[in-house]
Amino acid sequence: MDFSLSDVQKAFRAMARDFMSDKKTQQWIAAAEHNKGFPYDFMEKAAEHGLLGMNVSEKYGGAGMSVLDAVTVIEEIAYWSVPFSLNILVQNSLAAFPIETFGTEEQKAKYLPKMVSGELLGCFANTEAGVGSDAKNIVTKAVRKDGKLLLIGFKRFITSASVANVAVVFARTSPRTAGNPGTTAFLIDIGENAPGFLLTKVEKKYGQSGSMLCEFILDDYVADEKNILGKLNQGWEVCDGTFRHSRNFIAAQGAGLARRALDEALKYVAERITFGKPLIENQALGFELAKMDIEIEAARLLTYKAAFEEDVKDKNFHLTSSKAKYATGEAVKKMALLYYQYCGGMSVSSDSLSSKLLLDALPIPIYEGPSEIQLQILWKHLQQVAKTLK
Repeated sequence: MDFSLSDVQKAFRAMARDFMSDKKTQQWIAAAEHNKGFPYDFMEKAAEHGLLGMNVSEKYGGAGMSVLDAVTVIEEIAYWSVPFSLNILVQNSLAAFPIETFGTEEQKAKYLPKMVSGELLGCFANTEAGVGSDAKNIVTKAVRKDGKLLLIGFKRFITSASVANVAVVFARTSPRTAGNPGTTAFLIDIGENAPGFLLTKVEKKYGQSGSMLCEFILDDYVADEKNILGKLNQGWEVCDGTFRHSRNFIAAQGAGLARRALDEALKYVAERITFGKPLIENQALGFELAKMDIEIEAARLLTYKAAFEEDVKDKNFHLTSSKAKYATGEAVKKMALLYYQYCGGMSVSSDSLSSKLLLDALPIPIYEGPSEIQLQILWKHLQQVAKTLK
């Protein structure tokens, strides 16, 4: 059993570190913090580094990385900027992945090369108002009329929808029944010139500046059979399959930011003098950090294990990715809050790094299935295991 990264993976990570720590990238991060805008220049440069098609096959111009390769890269990018890592994550694991995994050859050839180059940006749209964790219960529908499928509905909290050109959208095509959610995945062109698509809102957010969280309406958006991704009435396979894959990447985000918060906390407590000695010499505080170091390392190993299992096609990889998503989400939340506490009154300032990292951390245990959903997935599995032990 080898726990070390390969030379190729180390090179990928070093590339990501160099790119993210570069002076120009740091300026883009600072600009996004100030103006809350989308970092188009950053994404253009990310495309040049092969970061917008990490797992996409070389046949379509992608880098052809393994899942583990890509996860280590996302972790490093998130160390420097969670929102910038989210923009790259959405392009890779939420947009390109379902297209390559479930799409027709025509769909893949049409979209993937342009997504890899950054000419097209993608998004993934299942969430609706009132439909969060109950992801099967969407009300957006596809109605047949004159040989076409009219998409009608409202999507909320869709990352990158305001800048995307293409969307993986889910709509109801039959009633929900036991064992059949009755949804279908559609691959559609969106944007201000797309008839039937209307962007209604870009959320004003606390934290994760530089990633766009959006609402949009589909008002008789005209689609047909060529827009179906996967099979009719089997959209849940696309949705769930994408979530299972993408949770590894969210876990990597959590691991990256948790490492950053720990590093920043260590720098601070080594320099901060109270009662005549550095804070790090306070045993109670030191024990807190030691426990967090253990928790973060364990969560990282779960993340790598989940990615490895997906690469070798272990049928239960999704259980490990749920464990990783839970572990990293909880670890980053706790570590960011500790750093915030250690910095005391300085953390109240909106310009403080401690407040920024905390606000960036808090959504990680929520999106792509909150911690409670991961526990539910694992609980259901343990119920099945328990039956075999009787």
